[in-house]
Amino acid sequence: MNKQKLTARQATFWFVMYQVGSAYLILPTSIIKIAKQDAWLSALVSLAMNFLLIPLYVALANQMKGKPLVAYIEALLGKWIGRCFTFLFILSVPFLIFILTLRNIGDFISTSIMPETPEEAIYALMLIAVYCVVRGGAAVIGRSAETLFVVIPLLFLMVSILLLPGAEFKHLLPVFEFGWRPIVRASFLLLSFPFLETFLFLFLLSNLGSSDIWKKAVVRSSLFSGFVCVVMLLMVTAVLGQSVASDLTYSSYSVVRSINIGDFIQRFEIAIAINWYISIFFRLALLLYITVHGLGSVFRLQDASSLLIPVMLIALIMAHSIWPNTTYLVEFFQVWPLYAMIFGVAVPLVLWLLGRMKQSRSH
Repeated sequence: MNKQKLTARQATFWFVMYQVGSAYLILPTSIIKIAKQDAWLSALVSLAMNFLLIPLYVALANQMKGKPLVAYIEALLGKWIGRCFTFLFILSVPFLIFILTLRNIGDFISTSIMPETPEEAIYALMLIAVYCVVRGGAAVIGRSAETLFVVIPLLFLMVSILLLPGAEFKHLLPVFEFGWRPIVRASFLLLSFPFLETFLFLFLLSNLGSSDIWKKAVVRSSLFSGFVCVVMLLMVTAVLGQSVASDLTYSSYSVVRSINIGDFIQRFEIAIAINWYISIFFRLALLLYITVHGLGSVFRLQDASSLLIPVMLIALIMAHSIWPNTTYLVEFFQVWPLYAMIFGVAVPLVLWLLGRMKQSRSH
């Protein structure tokens, strides 16, 4: 079997876990802080905006005709400009997100689960696992996603049902109390992180073989991820209330700690931790795969895996100093949507327009 080949099913599961990843744990507090009790509506708005952008990504995928994205960029921009652009893009988008995601792991584990464990040890353990699966190739990651994905919906469904007895749906009222403006403003957080990162999935188009299969995987994963985000925001707001949830660093994790049925069914926060750890693993795997193979294509390396250890060591060093503390995330999320618009909207739009111009000249 080709080490780089993916099926539509494997890609869908992989994309879902990529999108659920960090967003499930980090975003609820920030979204609720802006949209208050209407946070769940922000998830619906962001999902709708994402589906308005998917046709752009699909049009670009059709232009690529199964060609790797790096090769397609070189065909559009020329050999040297294309390589320079791809090099800068990989460092400033997938590699940067890889470092940020790695830091998310350290912050969460060291503050909520194992406060006495050094962050470096947490980073190292995760990177070893990610190294093994990425070195195996896209097909290995795809089969791993196919095997482990079943844990995600099962735990999510179980936690959602167990939260229902503690939910007070008056916390969701009144709807539209503050109008549409905060709902739309909060929706840009979820749109930029992770839905605009859908553009990165184009790096895996050549692994799927056709744009139709790629489109199917993207649409299905977006629907599933959007549903998870809507339900999660509904439950967090209904159980905790917007005033409490907006003051918690990890509100989606904290809300599960409230589960206590008959002093017997409790301590379900570990289920969220397992869920998140699995999804974050596949998020890191995709980002590292894109970074290593993208750089390998830029430098024309016969074996891109030789870059795995150097890239991971640089990420390990940078993750520790990328931001000073978790409170810095508040400022970070004010800037990130603007940055995400550049690589998630402007870059694919420019590439698509250049592709159209090239096609028109060839006819």
